[in-house]
Order: sequence, then C-alpha cells, then structure tokens
Amino acid sequence: MLLKNILYAFFTGFLVFISYPKISFYPLTFIALVPYLILILNTKSKKEAIIYGFITGFFIYIFILYWIVPTLKAGEVNLVLSIISLILLSSILSIEFIIISLFTYQAKIFGSKMIILITPSIWIVIDFLKTEITKFIAYFPWFELAYSQWNNPLIISLASYGQSYLITYLIVIINIFFAYGLISKNTKTKINNFLTAILLIVSSHLIGYYASKDIKNKIINSKEFIKVSIIQPSIDFYIKWDPNYIDLIKTKIEKLIKDASLQKPNLIIWPENALYGWIDDPEVFEWLCKNIKISSTYHIVGSVSKKDSKHVSLYILSPQCNIEGEYHKRVLVPFGEYVPMRGVLNKYISVIGSLGEFEPGSFSQKPIIFKNKYIAPTICYETIFKYLFFPQESIDFIINITNDGWYLTTSAPYQHFAAAILRAIENRRVLIRAANNGISAIIYPDGTIKKILKLNEYDTITDQIPILTTERQSSILRYWLCIVSCMITFAFTISLPLKK
Repeated sequence: MLLKNILYAFFTGFLVFISYPKISFYPLTFIALVPYLILILNTKSKKEAIIYGFITGFFIYIFILYWIVPTLKAGEVNLVLSIISLILLSSILSIEFIIISLFTYQAKIFGSKMIILITPSIWIVIDFLKTEITKFIAYFPWFELAYSQWNNPLIISLASYGQSYLITYLIVIINIFFAYGLISKNTKTKINNFLTAILLIVSSHLIGYYASKDIKNKIINSKEFIKVSIIQPSIDFYIKWDPNYIDLIKTKIEKLIKDASLQKPNLIIWPENALYGWIDDPEVFEWLCKNIKISSTYHIVGSVSKKDSKHVSLYILSPQCNIEGEYHKRVLVPFGEYVPMRGVLNKYISVIGSLGEFEPGSFSQKPIIFKNKYIAPTICYETIFKYLFFPQESIDFIINITNDGWYLTTSAPYQHFAAAILRAIENRRVLIRAANNGISAIIYPDGTIKKILKLNEYDTITDQIPILTTERQSSILRYWLCIVSCMITFAFTISLPLKK
C-alpha cells in the first residue's frame, strides 16, 4: 500500500513535469493532480495527509527544478552539494503541499462539496502568500500551475480577468471533478463528475476565446506605435567576465547594434548585464557611448553598477549617450546574486556569480520615462513577482531584460519565459523581453508571441509595438479571486472546531 501511494505521488509529479515548460504538453495539466487528489481523498489521518502531501510536493519540485543541479555544477559547485541543494529546496517548498493536503483532508469532514470549495481556494491562498512574503523574507515562488498553459492561447487569456490565479483555480477544480469521477462507485455520480470536468474545460476555453478576441481588437485599434529592436548576443555566461573574451564580446554586440540600427528603431534594448564590465568603468562606458552615438537612437542597456553600492541595473540612454533614467533590480536571485541570512550562511556558502554579492534596489522606484511614455522595467526573475509590475502606476509597456545563461539548455529558460507571457496578459500591456542567451520576444497582451529569438540564437528582432490605452485593473479587481479565496479559507478554518 505504501509503495502504491508513493507511486500516486510520483505520477502527479511526473505529469506536472510533462505539462510544464519545456515539454509543455498543456492538456495533461487537467489530469495531472488526479493521482495526488485520490491519494489525499483516501487518507485515514492527518499524519497520512501530511506525509503524502510532502511526498507529492517533493516529487513535483524535484522534477521541475532539476535544472538547479546542472546550473550549480556549471558554477563550479560540487555535484554532491548541488544535489543536496536541490533536495533541501524541494523539501522546503513542499510545505506548500502539506498545507493544501491538510485543508483537503479536513474538508472531507463536510463532504465532497466542501472539498470542491476549499481545495482550489487554499491553493490560491498559498500561491498568493508565497509571492507576497518575498517582500519580507527570501522565498522561491517559481512554480504556478497556470504557467503550464503558456502555449494554450485560449486559457491564458483568462489571466486578464483574474491573473494567473484564475487559471490555477480552474485547473485544480477540474482535476477534483476528474478525481471524484474515478473514485465514485455510483455510475451516475461518476458520469456527472466527468461531464462537469469536461464542461468546465470547454466553457473556460470559450470564455478565453472571447477574452482573447476583445484584447486583439484593442491591439488592432491602437493608434500609436513605437518601433523597438532587441539584441540577443548569446554570450556564454561562464566566459562573460573573462578578460580573454572581451574582444569577442565587443565584436558580437557591435554587429548586432549595426544590424538593429539599419531598421531605424526608436529604441534598442540590450539584455541583462550585456556589457563586458561595469558601466561605471570609464573604458566600458566610452565603448558603450561610441556604439550608441553611431546608432543615433535611444538604448536600454543592462549592466552591473557600483556607483553607490553594487546593483544589477538597467539604464536608458539618449542618442548622445546621456543617462536619462535608471532602474536597480529589486528582488535578487538567492545564492546567484546574494546569500540569504548573510550573517549565518556567508561562512559556508558564497554566491555562484563571479562578481560577488549585490544589493537590492529600492521598492519605491518608479517607471522609467521614454519620450513621454512610461516603461515598467523588470530584470531577470522579477517576472515571477506580480507586485513588481507597478500595479499602482500608469505604464505604457513592459520591459524585461534577463540573462538565462545560468541555466544552460535546461527547462529553466522556458519556465522563466512562460511567466513573462502571463505577466503581459495580466497587465494588459506589451512585454518586451531581451535575453542574453534566450528566449527574447515581443509578447502581446493576448499572449501572442509576435516575434521571438530561440534559446542561444544570435540575432536581433525589430517590430512596431502598439501602445495600449486600456486601463489596467485596480488592486481590488486584480486580486478579487485571492480575496474571495482568503475569505472562504478563513471561514472554513474557524468553522472546524464547531464541526468537531
């Protein structure tokens, strides 16, 4: 029995992995949780719910975060320590599934209808809290079921109504009906559950179709456009700071700037840490200015900086090479750009980046301005934090610059890219993504990938991006499902002692 239950947990982890980027067979997501749900629905005690919740979460995270091992190993971290790091991180993140499993188990006291109400709600609460707590403590909210739908154009459009939370909610509730359909002994109940699940899939796709159509019409009717170019130099991350490769890096970037300039864009966008050194270095800045002046246009350049303190930064420069705006990365990559709990861990662990530790930028930073347009800048894995997209500010489009060279050819760049697509839809704005090694793209707010450069492709892309005037949702509308889910979860929690 124990082996059978562990296999149920394993199959959920494997199915989630197959449905998730990079494999991205998204239909599997609608049944991926079924083995796990059957497992929890059949548990006899809280202890079992905790154990099997942990095991399921562990398998899911081991599968989708496997890339941590080759990433750390490429950063010259010992293989054994790399594997231990993956196991420890997966174990910590599996706490999310312990909580979900406990609530699902407790909901059994009230019957199947309560599980249908509680399990998707607690899932949304966990997804919301694991992102919000990063304002205060280090956490890694990388995984969301909604990201599995990045290449499902109809379902992802629903994010404009309730962010990625709405998509996750639908996935969970559909899985619940399929699970009940399988374990129901009554034929009529079994059929009703299967039909309900299928109806939810069909209806959500239909609603998504109309949501997508509405956004497409707004894009078509746009009256203002800005021509942008993206350069993807595809420089190996692990030679980037080697002085022996400076001439190669310069040559590669200069060619791309020349190619992009021929398209006469209003703005050329470089990836994260695109320069071969610090922007504060006079020689580096002189080389940068030479190329900007030759191109005769505006540039957004990613670079490390150390003027006040060490930052991972983004700068907008005029055709005369005057810095007209800057942004410093607010959420840094744990162990890649800083060590959490430095006082304790610095003795044992150092960052894997060759430039050492950085300081986070201020959370009070504002959008940067380009020709009277407001740009929401984000750097690297800031795309997974919804609160970093200036929800209280007026913005015209979004820029995300990233490296992704850390992750080699693993699933990580694809998982990272999927999050960017959801952020474009949620914010109802074009998102321009410039990556060093890929994946660079121009993403429309209906989830359409207008133009793309594949992983490790060396090239440029240029396009006229529409400036949309559609209002973004207010905070209350943006988080309506989170608010409702929190209310349901709270009411259920305080009702448990009364039921007992």
